[in-house]
Amino acid sequence: MKRGPYASRWEPVLSEAAPTHLRAATRLVTSGAVRWKAWDGNGWKAVVERSGTRRAFDVWLPKLADYAPHARDVARWLAMRPDWLAAHHAGEWDESFLDFLCAHQVEVVPTRETLARLRALSTCTCEETDPLCPHVLAVLLVLIGEAERSPLAAFRMVGIEVERLLDLAQEETAAIAGATGASRRGDLGEASGALGAWNPEVWCRDVEVRPLGKMRPITNPGIRP
Repeated sequence: MKRGPYASRWEPVLSEAAPTHLRAATRLVTSGAVRWKAWDGNGWKAVVERSGTRRAFDVWLPKLADYAPHARDVARWLAMRPDWLAAHHAGEWDESFLDFLCAHQVEVVPTRETLARLRALSTCTCEETDPLCPHVLAVLLVLIGEAERSPLAAFRMVGIEVERLLDLAQEETAAIAGATGASRRGDLGEASGALGAWNPEVWCRDVEVRPLGKMRPITNPGIRP
């Protein structure tokens, strides 16, 4: 798998997997053995074909966290930084966007808890005793690869679909444009409050300052398929 900017952030997690399993997973992805996958609301269900046979295994990976309640917050980031949105449409990661997500510990980028969550909750119908078997790793590599090519796809890992993000970002962009127009006309009211809360110069200057406050993802370690 190509190690682009996003995939590179997964290297510390992937390095904890058994090297033989990771190599086998890479071969499975290359051969197209991940035949089917679908989101079930709590994680990803997938079917992975065993290399060299017609036998297939059922795999389930948990979502890394639940950021669905924060979808509009993420959309506001994109509305305030159209360069991040443009990079997504170009199929590239804007490094400042990736740095922002890391600095704010948004869990589309793996954290120290990611590996523990994957080990604790991932399942596969193969005979391996290691939860990070080649089939689980193959599905994970596919998801990482999709996010590498389409940055907002990374938010699928925390429960936010790309189309929903794009729709909300369009709404937020229109709201910001409307508030800007209202302020120019002298119709302050709510518009001035919205602009005061979203000052682009302050927001972009210091990534350590969270304009939205700390997002608190919802996790349920007991969720299984």
